[in-house]
Amino acid sequence: MSILVSGSVAFDTIIGTVGTFKSQILPDSLDSFNMSLFAPTLRREYGGTAGNIAYNLALLGKNPEIIATVGEDAYEYIDRLNMLGIRTDSMKVIPKTFSPQGYIIGDELNRQITAFHPGAMGVSGELSLRHQDYTHVIISPDSRDGMMNRLQECSDHKIFSIFDPGQAMGIFSGEELIKMVVQADLTIMNEYENEMFKGLAGKYFTDITKSYGKIGIVTLGEKGARIVLEDTEINIPTIFVHTPVDATGCGDAFRAGLLYGLSEKWDIEKSCKLGGILGGIKIEHIGGQNHTFTRESVTIVGEKEFGEKFFA
Repeated sequence: MSILVSGSVAFDTIIGTVGTFKSQILPDSLDSFNMSLFAPTLRREYGGTAGNIAYNLALLGKNPEIIATVGEDAYEYIDRLNMLGIRTDSMKVIPKTFSPQGYIIGDELNRQITAFHPGAMGVSGELSLRHQDYTHVIISPDSRDGMMNRLQECSDHKIFSIFDPGQAMGIFSGEELIKMVVQADLTIMNEYENEMFKGLAGKYFTDITKSYGKIGIVTLGEKGARIVLEDTEINIPTIFVHTPVDATGCGDAFRAGLLYGLSEKWDIEKSCKLGGILGGIKIEHIGGQNHTFTRESVTIVGEKEFGEKFFA
């Protein structure tokens, strides 16, 4: 089964500072605000929605393909993806640009200031599907044109599509969001994004998926996930997590599990349970691509948490 992952392939630079933002910001001096911070820790991580989703699929034994635009700084990342068995035929390096970059400055209370540079991602709308033999395509946060074009192509060629707007929600109008949910076979958002969708479109996205007979999934963090079908709802619990460390990439891990299950013709409930397992494994590690697992280790967790055997 051929899976295409559409979204960003990005670098995340995480900067750790001393003290708290609150203690270093003078409320009475905001008009002349100019602050310098001492940052004793710094690390650079491989990230991006497409990169994270594909990474988890590769750990499950899949060979997904990524469609994305990146800058001239991405060759090392591309080599890594190829080593993992992730196909990069649909990735394009844009000359004289940087790849998408996230700069995250955190204080000792885990408060964060984030700056995001879209870089080469801004022209991802120029790409198109290499062929129509994909069985499943996920459209994750990307450029406006990239997301709209990819979803339209899937609709035109009747390819099963998952709409995952995430942090890109705000670049669309309410009418555009409704159209994209109707076009997709499945839409997935977290609880906050569902509320944001309602603010933009006037109704929850799950109201739309129900009325059109599509699948809606709302992820609920530590409360699990809710599957919304035309005539029923299914709650998926979370697994036990020993030590939560970093939620970065947990949603992407969930989506990888969902995609894997659907591509193997599992039912939606079992597919979401696999997603929950992968998200639970990921949260115990820093970064979006520093965790590892095997099908055997996933099976052990699945039998313990759900009483189900996920892999033979």
